[in-house]
Amino acid sequence: MPKARRRSTHSSSRFEDMALPSELLRVLAEQGFERAFEIQEAILPDALAGRDVLARAETGSGKTLAFALAMTARFRGRKVHRMRPLGVVLVPTRELAAQVVDTIHPFARAVGVRAQLVAGGMNIEKQAEALNKGVEIIVATPGRLLDLASREALFLDFVESTVIDEADHMADLGFLPQVEQILAATPMGTQKMLFSATLDGQVEEITDRFLVDPIEHETTPVTAAVATMDHHVLAINPKQKRQITAQLAAREGRTLIFTRTQLGAERVAQELVEVGVPAAALHGNKQQGLRTNVLAGFRAGAYPVLVATDVAARGLHIDDITMVIHADPSDDVKEYVHRSGRTARAGAAGVVVTLALPHQVKSTRSVLEGAAVQAQWEEVEHAGEEVLARLGGRRPAGEMAEDPAKTKYKGAPRKLRLKGAHGANESRALERRLNEERRAAWDEETSSREGGRGRSQGGRSAEGRTGSQRSAQGRPARVGSGAGKTEEGQGRGRQSRGAGQGRSAGQGRSQSSRGEDQGRARQGRPSVSGRGMSSARRRSR
Repeated sequence: MPKARRRSTHSSSRFEDMALPSELLRVLAEQGFERAFEIQEAILPDALAGRDVLARAETGSGKTLAFALAMTARFRGRKVHRMRPLGVVLVPTRELAAQVVDTIHPFARAVGVRAQLVAGGMNIEKQAEALNKGVEIIVATPGRLLDLASREALFLDFVESTVIDEADHMADLGFLPQVEQILAATPMGTQKMLFSATLDGQVEEITDRFLVDPIEHETTPVTAAVATMDHHVLAINPKQKRQITAQLAAREGRTLIFTRTQLGAERVAQELVEVGVPAAALHGNKQQGLRTNVLAGFRAGAYPVLVATDVAARGLHIDDITMVIHADPSDDVKEYVHRSGRTARAGAAGVVVTLALPHQVKSTRSVLEGAAVQAQWEEVEHAGEEVLARLGGRRPAGEMAEDPAKTKYKGAPRKLRLKGAHGANESRALERRLNEERRAAWDEETSSREGGRGRSQGGRSAEGRTGSQRSAQGRPARVGSGAGKTEEGQGRGRQSRGAGQGRSAGQGRSQSSRGEDQGRARQGRPSVSGRGMSSARRRSR
């Protein structure tokens, strides 16, 4: 039976009108915050009073600042205990955990409170050592928190406030059983605050089991915020995808590009660097220190383009991203919404561009309809078209840029080693440019050759490739060199070996030569047109 939920009646838009310590108000003023965002205005009075809070809020709405202020205000002047924190914040990813800690730190220092990051992919011994000294607040991913608890380096019996952030994303990643285990280990009746974009399914079960008489808050839905952005879908020529991506990435301003796979993120980032656009990749398979370094550089504005998988789609707040590019379109409405939500944050303007290949057009339309988005559709055959210029696209420099992934930025781990880091290099850039030239020449030659063969096919079909002959070979007649070689091979086979044997041998040789030609076409170089003929001559001799 679901618990009754009350909606808060508090309303105060200025931080100074809330029950916040003067130290926190001073830090807010230094950071330029005077008025609370909608979710902060709703949550803070109840959070400061120690009530359970259930909030449905979009990412980027300011909820992190809300619970950071509440926890640091509540724990100001409290006695710290070894291995026993007073507050726990659970988040789904390491990047989000690091971001939350960065948000909390200035307020925690102002009131003499310590906050510690507890996440996988980092040195667990150092984390255990920090907990042993005593901290008031830990920001943790569920798996690492349970690892420390199993080592008896962490105990939850003194916890007074627990925050579950991005609960719906936790459910998508399969973390909710671990979250339940953690909540069951915290004292009953202590404050629980749960934040989620959706409040159904497993999230609903956690709410009913662990939150006591929660006060529910809801801000503007994510889909409404995404609908206010400027959305474009470019139905592109597959052969021009890399050039179109590079032209959009070379625009002025900060750009975030999403790919489907980790390898895709690395490949796109390297290709951009090779044509003169500084870009770095962020994905879950990257070492944690490198991920931290990449984010630090992008946040600081050291380079303009970040290429990421969906690891960056949730929770991460990076200022002034003016364009999001779906290089690989999302096939899920929720992911499209969260990817797109990295731009147009806090009322700023933003543009979202989806690059759809022919086979992705139908699914992209379905996703946009599900997100209630009205997008402008354009067909783009070549890089350099007017629509790209209207979106701010520019032709890249063409010369290799300095690889951002090989530079250490402020905020990166002190012992970060970048000497052996893989990335773009000059030799690969040169090879790629040469391959582009070969491919362009080969495409042009193939196009003209196919045009000539198309004009001559009528005569060949009239001379004797009947339907029954094609059926006997088990495949339809082909337009191009393969069909011609088959007939030629059959004729030479009959001359040298006899009618029956010559046909099978000729067919075998023609299939081999056709396979070689197709392989060479895939490699971007012309085939050796006389191979089948010269082979038949050698055998007849």
